[in-house]
Amino acid sequence: MIVYKSMTPNTEWKNAYLSLGAAILFFLVCALSYTTIDGMSGGYAIAFVSFFLFVSGGAIALLFVTRARVMDAILADPAPLAHWKYPEETARENAEREYREFRERNRARFVLIRGMLVVVALFFLIFVEDGGAETALVLLGITVLLFVVSRMTPWLERRRARGAPHEAVITCDGVIYEGAVYPFHSFLVFWSGVSFRELKKNDRAALVFSFTQITGRFIIQPFDVVVPVPAGEEERAQQIMQLLGGASS
Repeated sequence: MIVYKSMTPNTEWKNAYLSLGAAILFFLVCALSYTTIDGMSGGYAIAFVSFFLFVSGGAIALLFVTRARVMDAILADPAPLAHWKYPEETARENAEREYREFRERNRARFVLIRGMLVVVALFFLIFVEDGGAETALVLLGITVLLFVVSRMTPWLERRRARGAPHEAVITCDGVIYEGAVYPFHSFLVFWSGVSFRELKKNDRAALVFSFTQITGRFIIQPFDVVVPVPAGEEERAQQIMQLLGGASS
């Protein structure tokens, strides 16, 4: 039996609590705007947007709770399928690649939310005379705020990855890589398989875990988690792929 000790802390519970707190805040804003602001003076618009953010915050909190529970299970497993550690240079290259991929996924989410807010803002600006312009400005202000958040989040994630323990832990429950957890069974995120990428001239050997994330009612965003395989661990990596189910590429 392989006994190991991971250096990765479980921060997913903190994220779950923060998301739940944000959801409660938006629910209060929704209730107050609906009961204290005249509907045609912007109350309905603010209530609608706040309710949307409340539902989104609740869904994100549930996602983090699922991730936190899986991360606890992975860290408590005394005999993972693999526990690999990486040198600083390899970890930095991986963080930069993941930063680019995260930025693209985040951009897709922002486009969805921006479209909804801009449409509602235009509706109030054009069709509502009393308070319509003010409501439109509030909605556009929220859009700008979300734009800033969508640009800062990938940068913060890259910073987090650089400071996280440079290791990967793989079990039958999921993968912890560079401090982040990727459950095989989660809310809004679905695991579709694993493949082994052979060592090539410009690419390291790696296990590629493929996932699909639902970012909107009609938007399904696939993404891969590429876990580099240390030199000498290629045979073990192929065994893991066969155990979990997949094919070499």
